[in-house]
Amino acid sequence: MHDNIFKTKTRKQFNNLDTLPTYDRSLVDYKKYNDRIGHAGVKYSMAVQATRGCPYRCFYCDVYKTTLHHFRRSVDSVFEEVKMLAGMGIQRVEFIDDIFNVKKKDFVEFFNRVKKENLKLSFFFPTALKGDLLDKESIDAMMEGGAVGVNVSLESASPRMQKVMRKNLNIPRFKENLEYICKNYPEAVTTLNTMHGFPTETEEEALMTLDFILSLKWVHFPYTHIVRIFPGTDLEKFAIEHGVGVKAINESIDKSYHVVTNTLPFEKEFTEKYKLKFLKDYVLNKERLLKVLPIQMKHFTENELDQRYKSYFPSKVKGLRDVLKIAGINENQLKVDCLKENQIEIQDLDKNIKNTFQVKKVNYRKDALKVLLINISTHFTKDRDVSEYDVLEPPLGLMALQSYLNREFKDKVKGKIIKTSVDFDNYDELESIINDFQPDLIGVSAMTFHKNFFHEAIKEIRKRGYNNMIIVGGPHPTTSFKEVLNDKNIDVCVIGEGEATLAEIVDKLMSKKKKLLDYSELVKIDGIAFDKTKYLENSNSLKVSNF
Repeated sequence: MHDNIFKTKTRKQFNNLDTLPTYDRSLVDYKKYNDRIGHAGVKYSMAVQATRGCPYRCFYCDVYKTTLHHFRRSVDSVFEEVKMLAGMGIQRVEFIDDIFNVKKKDFVEFFNRVKKENLKLSFFFPTALKGDLLDKESIDAMMEGGAVGVNVSLESASPRMQKVMRKNLNIPRFKENLEYICKNYPEAVTTLNTMHGFPTETEEEALMTLDFILSLKWVHFPYTHIVRIFPGTDLEKFAIEHGVGVKAINESIDKSYHVVTNTLPFEKEFTEKYKLKFLKDYVLNKERLLKVLPIQMKHFTENELDQRYKSYFPSKVKGLRDVLKIAGINENQLKVDCLKENQIEIQDLDKNIKNTFQVKKVNYRKDALKVLLINISTHFTKDRDVSEYDVLEPPLGLMALQSYLNREFKDKVKGKIIKTSVDFDNYDELESIINDFQPDLIGVSAMTFHKNFFHEAIKEIRKRGYNNMIIVGGPHPTTSFKEVLNDKNIDVCVIGEGEATLAEIVDKLMSKKKKLLDYSELVKIDGIAFDKTKYLENSNSLKVSNF
């Protein structure tokens, strides 16, 4: 089957990210997200991306395959964007870069400028800083510039496992930096990510990581995620080589990081005891909670803290009050109230967004091509697993794509962005959106974590009558395009960055008056893959759907 897959020439990345348009925040309705917790564990924040790609090659990750080179926006560009957000009333900014602090000079300069201009922003790093790249100078600049949520990832404290996974952290320096933050900036909410259950990991090595956590007194939110083995990663190949079954891998992919799977290298009993010791001796330690909770309550609402603590005990604990009860803490002992919702809610956000982005009614051409971009990043409410994180925020990647199309085509292309559980929460609602919008092209994006739901949704779109072009993109289609294209409902996989590739597809569709592209046209588009037999056997373009 895979012999039928044709991959075109790799598309050259944008090496100057400043040339890309600023994400147009008016493309989504932020009001729909007011009751949602974002990836930083906070509400009413806005995500900013300063870099693309990652210079490192950790074997459990596919980012470096998705974006081959690491590029970053200039300090001026990033600073002007966050300054603009501050002018809109935004108080919380989350950087969703894979690693924000690769280049120390830019890192320090950015925060020094924020401090100098007194922007009064709180910064969060949900996807982690590289802990061993920090030093006292960069930490001081970051904290004095407004950093509140500092997230670092260890994964494993075993030197051998660090080499195996190609992370190669300087563990002593990592620990020194984390301890420096905890000691000198106690108001910072620190998060430490670790992983449990890598193939070939021994019980002794797992306990090294647990001992590392237990040696740190005041980390606010430590995590011991059960390893998930995603397709397309070098970890998948490594796991199979070391006896992990393909069936076990596939069954584990869309499960919560709390769930103990059949991919572990040790007995499940060991993992259960490991988790129990971690929770009892650290997370629920009364002395530690009395130290960190008053700080957390100054930064977060009770709703936000409920989400964070529920993530440790998804099926047994409803929130903060249950944790206090289990730990034997009376609320009066904390002597502080949680942050109030009205202290962080953004007033007149919709109006401010429209004014900032100078939103005007566009008189689209009668023959304007309609592009529907769908983000499938969370299950429908009725299908949600109780252990699944209730985390969701606007799809910045799709906003980047549509912002680019708007700049390149103006009134020639009409775009719409929707997201599961926000804009539609079942297939009937999705069908209604498609019926109303009548798209000429649908683009779908999803993470590997939701790959099964991703395929199910596309199948349902076809089942309900949509016959025009469906393209897919993002980390999973990029790294696993051969597997993805087994799905006959998908026409094209976009590999890597999507802006220029999508724009070229759109341009060709307009020239053909909205018909499906044929083989001779697809092979000329860099950065895609498709099933060539599908086009050679069906050389005629599909008719425009009446869906």
